[in-house]
Amino acid sequence: MIDLADFYGFPARLNKEKGTVDIQSNCEFPNQSKECNELLKSIERLYIDAAQLKYPLNIKYWKAVFEPTQENIKKYYSPEGIKVYVQELKNRLIGKTTFLKPEIHYGKDKGLPYLILHFYQVNYDEKLNIHDSYDFVNKCNIDYKDLKHLTPDRKLNLIQNGVNVNWVRNIPLFPAEQIKFDNQDTIMDFKFQELNKSNFNDEI
Repeated sequence: MIDLADFYGFPARLNKEKGTVDIQSNCEFPNQSKECNELLKSIERLYIDAAQLKYPLNIKYWKAVFEPTQENIKKYYSPEGIKVYVQELKNRLIGKTTFLKPEIHYGKDKGLPYLILHFYQVNYDEKLNIHDSYDFVNKCNIDYKDLKHLTPDRKLNLIQNGVNVNWVRNIPLFPAEQIKFDNQDTIMDFKFQELNKSNFNDEI
């Protein structure tokens, strides 16, 4: 590890073995603080810039909301489960540039959260109001209201229902990432989640 200059006030170290930069932060939500917001937006811009989009553009937006039923929890409440759902939409996605950003939301009097998948599909129809990756990131912003959503009771409910607590904890930090398919039209891994998979160890 090689120490680098602080990144938005957070210590940063170069991991030469992995070829990545590790940023040590206490961020749990993008709107937790100004520094967290700036840090997470800058990371999200990296993933959007990597797509080398042509600006200006328009974004076609839609979302999928999963209620915490036993069927949905078993099928979709995991990194692999999200890929299963996206694979089901492949005919709507292949050949187009689409980004995905997950959200976790506890409804009133709900012991288990809703899983929400936000889709942002690039197109050049109608009003072209996205002029750069800063505009794109702002379009993808999710403002979390409940900054203490993982209470002890909710953690226990997640564990009892077979949901990885630390995966849920990290979802507010996930950037919008481009959905990609391989030559066999099978969805590929999301890079940010793969790089941070060690943070998703089950909480006991």
